[in-house]
Amino acid sequence: MTINISIVGKPNVGKSTFFNKIFNEEISKIGDEPGTTKEVIAKELLIKNYNLNFHDTGGLKKKSKSKQKEQAFITKECLLAINKSSIIIFMMNANDNFTKNDKQICRMILNKLKTLIVIINKCDLLTNEQLKNKKKYFNYYFENLYSDILIKPYFFSSLASSGVNVFIDTIIKLDKISKNFISNHKLNFFLSKINSSHRAPQQGLFRPKIKFLKHVNLNPFILKAFGTRLQGINKDYKIYFLKQFLKNFNIFNKVVVIKFITNENPFKGS
Repeated sequence: MTINISIVGKPNVGKSTFFNKIFNEEISKIGDEPGTTKEVIAKELLIKNYNLNFHDTGGLKKKSKSKQKEQAFITKECLLAINKSSIIIFMMNANDNFTKNDKQICRMILNKLKTLIVIINKCDLLTNEQLKNKKKYFNYYFENLYSDILIKPYFFSSLASSGVNVFIDTIIKLDKISKNFISNHKLNFFLSKINSSHRAPQQGLFRPKIKFLKHVNLNPFILKAFGTRLQGINKDYKIYFLKQFLKNFNIFNKVVVIKFITNENPFKGS
């Protein structure tokens, strides 16, 4: 089983150090100056019957700088690696803030329906109090900014830690999730709980009602919700419903799409 994984982020966040740590050897060139990595470097890791093909990419910069000749090449190569990968590891520097550029990169990855793992790197450079504050800061953004995914950032130090196995295990776990449909019984037990505790808000004289939930596709992860007057469900409730689904089934890092269909017969046209 081959899985392509790309390591992306802004320049000088520690992508190459992390990449080298995975293989326990110096493969990617490391430097203190941003822009050390220009071409994508790929290497395979064989583990547990998996062929994990990691790609170390050059640093992505904001649009105003991405048209410069060298950066344009780096950006193009990085985007090609993202497109061919099913899992993206997005790396940030713990000393940085979550910038507009970071948000745009993450949104671009999610729009491509890629699985997203977030690593906040270089945590060894922070004091305990600073790290505590940074965890609150990044957890808040990733919990509230994106409506179609649950993300818990990993706080890490590529330089100080050899514990990259947690990410290997996470990648394999995510692949296993991608291979199994959730049964109708489990989905509709969840649905009955939601309908009992937090129904869709009423629209005019009538209330939209979800009557049946069905898992219809694995990659990308798509469900269909069937019911009456579902065209009247507002955006906030759709986000709430999706987040509750993700939490109930403990699905992190994967984009999930729920299509709401007005149809009392869940098997008609599905």
